[in-house]
Amino acid sequence: MVHALADARRLLKPAGLLVDIHPLAVPPVLAVHREGRCVFSEVCPSQGAEAYRQADRALDEAIQRQEFAPEQGTVFDFLTHAPSVTALDDHLTATSAFDQEPGDPEAEMLWAELFKRADGAAGARTSDVEVILLEKARMTTLRPLPW
Repeated sequence: MVHALADARRLLKPAGLLVDIHPLAVPPVLAVHREGRCVFSEVCPSQGAEAYRQADRALDEAIQRQEFAPEQGTVFDFLTHAPSVTALDDHLTATSAFDQEPGDPEAEMLWAELFKRADGAAGARTSDVEVILLEKARMTTLRPLPW
């Protein structure tokens, strides 16, 4: 993240704006809705929290070094919707296919157990089921300061 911020500062025009969006170090929540009602909701195993804290620290340090000036910031709910637990699992697998860090086997086992419980709550019916992964994220706009 530190290198990315340095590159962004170097590449941005003087009137440019950097928009940083990253998850917060808060465990996500997995929910299953069936026929419009929430039938399952559980906090997910923590994964990647340290990387998200490092991203927060890198932004804070860049601001303290007066490389960037924050203009706006907000925390928001980042929702991923899927028609089934399997579809959500497939999506998460595909989006993490290029992660450079190896997966945590213990966390992967906990996620598999969570998905099994959620799938049980969804039931055998495939219609009127919605699976939602709720993550908290932060968006910050930053203006580069003169060298």
